[in-house]
Amino acid sequence: MNEFSSFLRKYAKEDFLRLFMPGHQGKCLYLNKNISPLLDLTEIKGADNLFFPDGIIKKLEDLISNLFCSDCYISTGGSTSLIQTILWLFKEKEFIVQRGAHYSFFNAAGIFSIEPIIIGDYRFVSILEIENALLKTKKGAVLFLTSPNYYGEILDIIEIKKICEKFGAILVVDCAHGAHLRFLKENKNPIFFGADVCCCSFHKTLPALTGSAVLQIRKGLFKREVVKKAMALFLTSSPSYLIMDSIGLCLDWLLEFGFSAFLELEERREKFIKSLNLNFLKTDPSKLVLDCSNLKLDVLDVVDFLRSFKIEPEFYNFRFICFIVSPFLKEEDWKKLSFVLKKLEIKKEEQKKDFKFDFKRYFGLKEALFKEKETVDVDDACGRVFADIVFSEIPGVLVLTYGEIITKEIVLYLKEKGVKKITVLK
Repeated sequence: MNEFSSFLRKYAKEDFLRLFMPGHQGKCLYLNKNISPLLDLTEIKGADNLFFPDGIIKKLEDLISNLFCSDCYISTGGSTSLIQTILWLFKEKEFIVQRGAHYSFFNAAGIFSIEPIIIGDYRFVSILEIENALLKTKKGAVLFLTSPNYYGEILDIIEIKKICEKFGAILVVDCAHGAHLRFLKENKNPIFFGADVCCCSFHKTLPALTGSAVLQIRKGLFKREVVKKAMALFLTSSPSYLIMDSIGLCLDWLLEFGFSAFLELEERREKFIKSLNLNFLKTDPSKLVLDCSNLKLDVLDVVDFLRSFKIEPEFYNFRFICFIVSPFLKEEDWKKLSFVLKKLEIKKEEQKKDFKFDFKRYFGLKEALFKEKETVDVDDACGRVFADIVFSEIPGVLVLTYGEIITKEIVLYLKEKGVKKITVLK
């Protein structure tokens, strides 16, 4: 057997505690018992067509629409394809975007000749920053935010919606990490708080296969055929029936167990945090984000320590370790994680390490995206123009956007991350 296939099967047998996405974490019997290659079809008679649905796919989308109280559309290309679809639908509009947006936003913006106003930082954006940006745009501008972010931190969508109404702006929320928010004790799905458009990756926090996503649009905002044609521009013409099947099975599970399962997860997670003398960020219940700034071990040593007990986190950086938790974790999983984390020793003085940058644009996104590039040593990058997909401490989020100038502070940050080479404009 080839090395790739061998790795997957070997990992499946090693019984790691998978505190990373996808949300089924290998433990959802709803999927494990029902997904089979025999179900991997194409658009045969009766199987419907994702881009022109009038049968079983349309009925599945109708069920999801009823549950999320919006016009919903299935994607087998994750939220990336939905972000591309959203930008295409609003390509004639002015855009304001939070700096912490997924890099697929900036890729699509460059291709579509959209030059957004960038506000906020990698994690947060203030009401004042939003107001000041909207003052620079015409009525009908699109405000594109990310909530929750990769850390599970949620923006105040209610207050932000009020500002959007004041300026006549369209509110779009990348909710890729928040498909489960509808099922919390307090519903926090952005659509219910007034967002006009929202994209959710079912696979991140729900029991669905990777690539499963749903686009939510305020009822009546677009005609269905307009959205479907836009999606067809970015999705494969052979969408996976296995992924669509997993969305259907996920919906069945949500309707039967979703609300009770996530209520139990909220309570279990809260009890878990209270039992430990450690610092965790305030996040939504699908995340446990450990702040390592007051630990004796540094982050990399903590991660190695976790792996020695066959525990794998979602991601980590110079300060935080993020774990995905789901309703499918068993009591022994929580006990195992607790046992290991209780072994971590606290040091007396907390040393928080954060990076602050000043950003200056030299070229627009499109110009920078298509100009000739070269790769240089990080030590030689100061003053050059950024043109690389080099991520911040949050996966999928750019340190800089294409066309911005690399400063001395950014060089130091990249070296801290172990980056040795970077792509810049010639």
